[in-house]
Amino acid sequence: MLANMMTVATLIGVDSTPIEGFQKETVGKLLSGKGFINLDEYRVSFMAAFGYRAGEPKRAKTRQAVDDVVDWIE
Repeated sequence: MLANMMTVATLIGVDSTPIEGFQKETVGKLLSGKGFINLDEYRVSFMAAFGYRAGEPKRAKTRQAVDDVVDWIE
């Protein structure tokens, strides 16, 4: 599910990144306290950040040629 959300975000021009190392119980309590989640039915399983870039990257993206990174085995 997270991968699909991140892929679709990219397709519509929104950057995203998964967030690791968060405290699930603390986040669950925070969201529950604000009425965003019912902990009797749901739990927090992952987090991700979505947004727009403040500016373009300082360096151009580069890709290697397919033949430089793929060996075709027949």
